[in-house]
Amino acid sequence: MQNNNTKAYIALAIICVTWGTTFLATRVGIQSIPPILFGAIRQTTAAAFFFTVFFFKDGRLPAWKDMRMQVLAGMLMIALGNGVVAWGVKYVSSGLATIICSMMPIWVIIINLFTNGSEKLNWKIGLGTLLGFVGLALIFSDHLADFENRDYLFGIIVIVFASISWTVGTMIAKKNYSEKVSPFLSSGIQTLTGGLMLFLVSPFLDDYSYLRFDQSGLLALAYLVILGSAVSYTCYSYALSKLPTSVVAMYAYINPVIAVIMGWLILDEKLNSIIGVSAAIILSGLYLVNQGFKTQKVTA
Repeated sequence: MQNNNTKAYIALAIICVTWGTTFLATRVGIQSIPPILFGAIRQTTAAAFFFTVFFFKDGRLPAWKDMRMQVLAGMLMIALGNGVVAWGVKYVSSGLATIICSMMPIWVIIINLFTNGSEKLNWKIGLGTLLGFVGLALIFSDHLADFENRDYLFGIIVIVFASISWTVGTMIAKKNYSEKVSPFLSSGIQTLTGGLMLFLVSPFLDDYSYLRFDQSGLLALAYLVILGSAVSYTCYSYALSKLPTSVVAMYAYINPVIAVIMGWLILDEKLNSIIGVSAAIILSGLYLVNQGFKTQKVTA
């Protein structure tokens, strides 16, 4: 019987929309709360939500051996991934940062090739991934000149590191997925671990001179906790448990498109034909990647 992954694809769609809209909320929030502290508060608050839901819904803790790798995944995905990206954006443009982060599906495929993973590369997956990156490069073509600015070098290195860290954390989370660990528990472990790490490093990296908890910052924080963390990470864990890692990683191509559209609707940013062409290229890439994995299942 063919496995129906409709719910998993719905979860992936939610990830694409919510994480795309978090760009706007983050931009508002860090105007009054330093970025790493902002991330620490966001993640630990989300962790409290995850653990509360888990204990009310289930409450049965699995063995430590079934949970311990989620701690490592949280360190890589939340602290060294999300947190470091927020820090790196201080040094590079948001467009350039988005392009670098969009490399995640390519890192997944490259790492799988070198580690003999089960998700093998065929021409459809490879071409689809490259098309997605080309589409993103077109969207942010105005920012590509930033590569020529040496002041951006440190920021580029930091964000590349964060992108790879998130990728490795994602692969660890999927590889060590267990039916014994609920998505709420795994998300709680990951966000708590990452959030606590961010709290530890915030005093060394953040500038507290402009810290203030005003209405806009708190509203942005609430939005990110509820949609950007609580809803999205639950969907992310569920999608990882049902879909190939490279398919889930394709959200990195869609999020910037959502961000551009939201910027046009809310901030009156320019939306031109390049955006339309780029969106078509990205969707073509998504189609090829999905077809590539279907081909693998047929020939397996």
